[in-house]
Amino acid sequence: MVRWKPTFATLGITILIIQIASGCAMCRKGRWVDPKMVAPCPESNPKSQYPFGIWCNPCDVTSLETFSPDDQAVSLASWNAPAETASPIQRCAYEEAFLPGVTLQNVSSNAAAEEVIGRPIGRSSAMPNAVNQGGEQIETPQGSPAPQLEAPFLEPGPEFFQGDLLEGETLYLPSIREQPIPQTESADVQLRQAETYYAMAVDADKQLDESAMNMFLDAAIAAYRYLQLVPPQPKTTKATGRAWEVYHSSIARLIFIAERTGHIDKKVGIKLPVNGSYRIVEFEYINFQRTAEDFDCWHVVGDYQSRYLLTKHKTPGLGVPLVVERVRKPGDRWYPDRLPFAATAILRPECEVEAFDATTEAAIPDGTHVEQVVARLELYDPKQSGDVELNCHQVPLAKDTTAPYAFLLSNTRGESTLEALHPMDNVEDRGLFVMEPHRKGKIPVVFVHGLLSAPYTWAGIANEIDSNPDLAERYEIWAFHYPTGAPFMETAAIMREQLHDLIQEIDPSGFDRDLRNVVLVGHSMGGLLAKLQITDSGNTLWEHVAFQPVNTLDTDPKMSAYLRRMFYFTHSPSVGRVVFIGTPHQGSSYACGKLGHVSAALVHQDPSLIEAHKKLIENNPAAFRKEMRTRFPTSFDVVNPDSLLLEGIYRLPLPRGVSTHTILGNGWWTIHDGQSDGVVPVSSARLPGVQTEIMVNSKHTHLNRDAGTVCEVLRILRVHGTKPAFAG
Repeated sequence: MVRWKPTFATLGITILIIQIASGCAMCRKGRWVDPKMVAPCPESNPKSQYPFGIWCNPCDVTSLETFSPDDQAVSLASWNAPAETASPIQRCAYEEAFLPGVTLQNVSSNAAAEEVIGRPIGRSSAMPNAVNQGGEQIETPQGSPAPQLEAPFLEPGPEFFQGDLLEGETLYLPSIREQPIPQTESADVQLRQAETYYAMAVDADKQLDESAMNMFLDAAIAAYRYLQLVPPQPKTTKATGRAWEVYHSSIARLIFIAERTGHIDKKVGIKLPVNGSYRIVEFEYINFQRTAEDFDCWHVVGDYQSRYLLTKHKTPGLGVPLVVERVRKPGDRWYPDRLPFAATAILRPECEVEAFDATTEAAIPDGTHVEQVVARLELYDPKQSGDVELNCHQVPLAKDTTAPYAFLLSNTRGESTLEALHPMDNVEDRGLFVMEPHRKGKIPVVFVHGLLSAPYTWAGIANEIDSNPDLAERYEIWAFHYPTGAPFMETAAIMREQLHDLIQEIDPSGFDRDLRNVVLVGHSMGGLLAKLQITDSGNTLWEHVAFQPVNTLDTDPKMSAYLRRMFYFTHSPSVGRVVFIGTPHQGSSYACGKLGHVSAALVHQDPSLIEAHKKLIENNPAAFRKEMRTRFPTSFDVVNPDSLLLEGIYRLPLPRGVSTHTILGNGWWTIHDGQSDGVVPVSSARLPGVQTEIMVNSKHTHLNRDAGTVCEVLRILRVHGTKPAFAG
C-alpha cells in the first residue's frame, strides 16, 4: 500500500478547500431553463389547414378537384360550372361571391403537387380554409355577402415594379393601401384563427419545420387582433386569458426559433422565408440608450434560480421579457466579453397586406426577392419604460429585470483559485467595465470584489438597484475586476487610471457633475483598493517598503517610473462616497495560516516582472525592507497582519470631502480573533473616521450578498442620490 507524504496530502487538501471556498471552476452559479409553451387547444386540427413546406394565406388558396361524369379530373381553372349547379369554388365565410370582373391568377402547385388557385387580385382575408386537404368541409361562421362594387380596385403585383430593378436587387413591397380589419370579423373568429395557427405551429415545431415560425407569427397576429376587438372588462374572461397566453407563447417561440436558425437581422428584424420571398417583422427600439449593434444574442426568459439573488423582480403585463447579450467587439475597452441586459418584446401587426403565395413567386425574375413588412416587434427597455398602449388603453409592460443577472450567473462557472493566481492570463477581462451606456444624470456605482473572487458576487446588490425605480433612475452599475496574484499597488494604480480615463472619455468637457460623484463599494481586499482611490500617498507608503528615496536607487528610468506610479499618487477627484464591506484594514489571520501560505506560494507573476524585480534588488541590496525584497507585494502579502505596507495604508488619513461607511460581519467567533466573519476580525474591519458602521450576522464569503448588507447599501445610495454633486 502506497502512503502519501503528509506534505503532498496537505497541499492537495488545501487546494481543494480553497477551490470550494472561492467557487469551484466547474460549478455554475445559477440555473437557467428555457420557457415552457402553453398547450394548443385540443379542438384545433393542426394538419388540415396549413400546407407545410409552402406558406400561404389559408383562406386565399384552396386545393380542389372536381370530377366529370367519366371520373376524369378537371382543373378548376378550365372548369365551367353549369348555371344551375353550385360553384365548386369554396367561398370564404365572409365573402359569398367573388367580386365581378376580377380575374384569377395563374394556376400553380403546392408542395404536394396539387393544383392551387391564387386568390383574386385585390382580395384580402385572414380566415382559415373552409376545406381541408382531404376535401372535407370545415365548419366556419356564416357572414353576410360582401358589398358589390362597380369597379374593383386592382393592386399592381410585384411584376409591375420589376422594370426598374437590376439583377440581385431586392423588391421591398409595403402595403399599397391600408385595409382595416373587416367589421364582419368578430373577436371569436380571431381567437379561433389564433388557436388554429398555434396548433399548426406546435405540430410543425415538433417536426423541426422552419415554417413553424410563420405559423407562430400568424397566431400572434390573430391573438393580438382579438385583444383589440374585445372591449375592456373588469375581470379577465377565459377567452381573453387564452388569447393572452397564445399571443405571448407565439412571440416567445418565434423569437426562440428565429435566434436558433439565424433569421434575426438586428438592423432590420426577423426575416421569415416564404417561397423565395420574405415576410419581415421589423424591429423598433424604444427607450434604449443602446444601438441595434448591441443586440447580438437573444434569449427568452424562462425559469431561473441562483443563490446569489435575494429576490426575483418580475412585473406581469403585455410583452415577452427577453435577455439580450452584447458581445465584445474589436476596439471595445469598457465592456466585458458578454454583457446581458433586459428587454421586453411586443408584436403589433401592420395593416393587412397582400400575402405572398406560389403565384407571386412565379412573377419575380431570378436574382430578386420580395420583402413584405407584416408586423412590428417593439423592443422596450424595461428600466426606462412604463405602461404601453393596447386597444386605446394603457396596460402594464411585462418586465423582468432580474433575468439578466440570473442568465449571467447560470453561465458563470466562477473564477478558480489557480486562475486568480495567474495575473498574466486573460488580461482583456481585467480592469474597469460598465454594464450599460452612460446616461446623463446617473451616478456610477463601482463594485470591487475581494480576495479570490470575481464581479459576479455583486449580482444580488446590482439586481436590487436595477429593480428599484428610484435607484435605477439615479445609478448605473460599473465593476472592477482584478487578479489576486497581481502586484497589489499596481492594481490600485490601474483602477485609479482607468477610472479617470473612462470618465474623461464619456464627458471630456466636465459638465456632467453626477459622473464625478462616483460611489465605490469594496468587499474584503476591494475595500483597500477603494481606500487607495480617495487618499494621498505622500511619502507614507514608500517609507514602509524602502529605506532610501526612490530617486537615489540604482535603476533604469522605466523601473523608476513604475515604482513612482505605485507608491506616489493623489486621490481621485471623481469619488464622492466609499462603502467598506468586511475590509481587513489591519490584516487577517487567514493569511498567516497554512491556507494563506500555500495560496501565496502558488502565485505566478509575469516572468518579465519577476526578472525586473530581481535586477532591482541586486542593484540595491540594502534599499528595501523584507516584504519588498521577496517580490512586489500581492494581495496575499498585503492582507498579512505583519505587513508594513498594510500598516502604511491604514495610516493614510481619510479625506474630509468623501463620505465613508463600514459594514462588518460578526457571524463567527474564534479564540484568537474573537468576533469575526470567519476571515476578518471585527477589530480589523473597523476604521476610525467613518460616518456610519453596522454589524451583520454573516460570514465573510456571504457578507456582500447578505440581506442586511444589501439593505444598508441601498439606504446609503438613497442618501447619496439626494446629495448635490460636488464640483470635481
